[in-house]
Amino acid sequence: MSLRIAVTGGSSGIGLAIARQFAAKGHTVYSLSRRPSADGVRHIPCDVADESSVRQAFAALEQAESALDILVNNAGFGISGAAEFTDLDKAKALFDVSYFGLLACVKHALPLLRKSASPLIVNVGSLAAALPVPFQSVYSSAKAAVSALTLCLVNELRPFGVRVCAVLPGDVRTGFTAKRDKSQEGRALYGDRLERAVARMEADEQNGMPPERIAAAVCRAAMKRRPKPLFTVGAGYKTLLVLSRLLPARWVNRIEGRLYG
Repeated sequence: MSLRIAVTGGSSGIGLAIARQFAAKGHTVYSLSRRPSADGVRHIPCDVADESSVRQAFAALEQAESALDILVNNAGFGISGAAEFTDLDKAKALFDVSYFGLLACVKHALPLLRKSASPLIVNVGSLAAALPVPFQSVYSSAKAAVSALTLCLVNELRPFGVRVCAVLPGDVRTGFTAKRDKSQEGRALYGDRLERAVARMEADEQNGMPPERIAAAVCRAAMKRRPKPLFTVGAGYKTLLVLSRLLPARWVNRIEGRLYG
């Protein structure tokens, strides 16, 4: 059966991989993004940080389809630097895309999702939600908010038959690393810790798994009647996620500090 799927941020990285894999399986895929996506993926212009743009995008989708089966909320970007020296305008812009933009898409997609026989919302979060990374405080906080929202939506939307889950990727090899907004402000105060932490983080990402593995996991979750509310990909990351829940928070945070702080 061909599913009708909308992917935000489907023009690059994980979103592009998800859009391509669903399209390759014969599904009808729409990329809601500022730039067009891959061949075989339909494009609806959308800036998720602008609710009027989101509203128009889903109105256009409603003109094209009688229902929406899957919404994948993937749009996002990263910033790094010392929390003390955070540019609040940049921090708000990140939340506007990664959290409020996601919420706007859920809000405007739900009327179409409710018309599906088996609707699903997949939010692309991050393992940083469970294991916050020093000098990635804003990004980690936004992804923690995505995890919390996901768990709320699981219960709020269950009576309507809308399944909700979030994938929490670890390190993934995409253009996300190069596009990250890196602030070196405060280096005189924090010393080499700031530069070392960001360099370690970027090296981990560049040696991470390909985005196609995350896409494959999302495709598998779409076929499950009850997907796990929060899940990650890869044995090592699954172990880390379990340990983050079992070990005292002080221990987990100390380990993170030794690795990145």
